[in-house]
Amino acid sequence: MKKAPVIPDKYEPGHGGEAATGEKVYSSVPATDSIRLRLRRMSERYVRQLKLVPPLPLEELHFHAEEVLKQADMPVSLRNFTTVLVNNEIWRDTFASIPYDRRVLLLPQCLRIRRACPAMVDEFGLLCEQCGRCPTGDLQGLAEGLGYIVLVAEGTTVVTRLIEQGRIDALIGVSCLEVLERAFPHMAAQAIPGIAIPLIRDGCDNTLADIDWVVETVKLKSEGEWPGRLDIEALRSQVESWFYESRLRSILATHETQTERIAISWLAHSGKRWRPLLAVSVYKALNGDGDESDVPDGVRDIAIATECFHKASLVHDDIEDSDDFRYGSYTLHKEYGVPIALNVGDLLLGEGYRLISGCGVDNDRIARMLAIATEGHKNLCLGQGEELCLMRQSTPIAPREILRIFMHKTAPAFEVALRLGATFAAGNGKTCQVLKNFSCALGIAYQIKDDLEEFETEQFAHDLSNVKASILLALAYEYSSGASKSYLKGLWVNSVEPDNAVKRELRELLRKLKSDEIARQLLEYYKNEAVRSLSPLENSYLKSLLRRIVGRVLGT
Repeated sequence: MKKAPVIPDKYEPGHGGEAATGEKVYSSVPATDSIRLRLRRMSERYVRQLKLVPPLPLEELHFHAEEVLKQADMPVSLRNFTTVLVNNEIWRDTFASIPYDRRVLLLPQCLRIRRACPAMVDEFGLLCEQCGRCPTGDLQGLAEGLGYIVLVAEGTTVVTRLIEQGRIDALIGVSCLEVLERAFPHMAAQAIPGIAIPLIRDGCDNTLADIDWVVETVKLKSEGEWPGRLDIEALRSQVESWFYESRLRSILATHETQTERIAISWLAHSGKRWRPLLAVSVYKALNGDGDESDVPDGVRDIAIATECFHKASLVHDDIEDSDDFRYGSYTLHKEYGVPIALNVGDLLLGEGYRLISGCGVDNDRIARMLAIATEGHKNLCLGQGEELCLMRQSTPIAPREILRIFMHKTAPAFEVALRLGATFAAGNGKTCQVLKNFSCALGIAYQIKDDLEEFETEQFAHDLSNVKASILLALAYEYSSGASKSYLKGLWVNSVEPDNAVKRELRELLRKLKSDEIARQLLEYYKNEAVRSLSPLENSYLKSLLRRIVGRVLGT
């Protein structure tokens, strides 16, 4: 390891001290060391007193920042700066536990004095010559000597790229407040532990930073154990491997009957495997286990059980909706007939309950998991039943009723998966209640997203029953009038599948009525509700994981 350089106390004028008289400073960043330090210390005390757990959404961070400013008797114009401070303190302990060689230090090019800088700039950023004219070289030498990856680049593009590549476990970002604010959504979506240090003087050249603060943060280290960042995609691959037909035959209790072969083939068929992934992820998070390859057999079994329940519900749903295709192939009842399909669906339900009952934990947890599964089963049936009954009425379903159907049909499957994983890991009742609320918002958002994706494909309206149960048709009818309303009502009562011309006409009308735009607003609302629902969680590892899962499931 390289020897860490000594950072000089002072640089040429323009680095590391009070802003000189006449210099332009950010109006939203205090110009004096004493005020910045005071706000940092007050933010630290505030976070520790309230025991705030990361990550927090921006609106909550703003609220806490305003509370700190009230206590400090300082103007609300400093809210964004104080928001950064509060977020820093919330992440500080987690950040300090992450090894140096898993961190990135991002420095701005504007710290240099451009006219005197001998460094070259390539597509990755500034190639510092460590000439000593600005603090960049010494900060880079210090951080790299500890094991950091150091980048000297501008803007949010570099951060976004690194996050997408999964190359950041923790980040120190030194930049202007505006850039830090733009980077926040990307950091928050991936729950990246980060500490931001705003520049205290504007401009693109010879800017000003609290060098002592940067050095202190770079060296920050604790003895706390870091479990590692769970690689969701690697875990997804592990989960997917359980659903190869050969693997399923070795896991499920089979007698090699035709019914079992059909059931296993259907279970192995296409699917996103969100539910088993959620069950395993929650178990891993509550156990502080970052090893994606090591999953106990019992956890594997309850994860497969959630997919059994899901695939059984699809069999029954396809029969009830008279759907002929699923995953680009014939549905089970279209291929084998309704009696066999019904029987296979029932078999999968039985297999799911059998896997839970034999998962190898104590009887109390097994009883609780069976109760969770049966409650979810009941709610799903109520949701499907409500949809089937409403489909018989003479007018399109109202948006509030569609959302209630989503809450009962889609949310329970997420809830069962999450709570089974938590219960297997001996999670407490408070955690399970948060997971229940989270699942409700996530399930509604997921179904809205599914309807929007269907709307954008060439297959839109290939099945009129799907259109009738869509949030887009519900919104269009709600906000239409006159001829448009009559047209939509006529489409609703018409039992004949629309031809291509009618499909195009329907899509154009929905766009004209802005139902897709309103649906996207609803999607954003419920996505934010899912994030907000995580606030009561006291386990930062679980909270961070679920925040990342929101982005994975909803693609945002």
